[in-house]
Amino acid sequence: MSISTVVQRGSSAYVYNEKNQTSCTISIGSGKLCGFSSAFVCIQRGSTLYVYDEKGRTLSTISIGSGEFHSCATTINIKRGSTLYMYDEKGRSKGTRTA
Repeated sequence: MSISTVVQRGSSAYVYNEKNQTSCTISIGSGKLCGFSSAFVCIQRGSTLYVYDEKGRTLSTISIGSGEFHSCATTINIKRGSTLYMYDEKGRSKGTRTA
């Protein structure tokens, strides 16, 4: 099933499917919920972005470094300076473009 919504409560992210049932709970700790799509959830902890599937399994980790998380849809976008770096949910580079 796909992800329909994700809600952050305290230090946890609750992932809901299209039947509004809880698919999983992901511990955020001191991090933050950055975004989600129908296939994955993005949690930032420090300078690392963690990408999880609808069951809470880690798909990938992406180093943000001094950049900032920009968006999460079909691709994960990290802005570093004036360049936008694009990744898929597995952390594979999908290219760059000027931000």
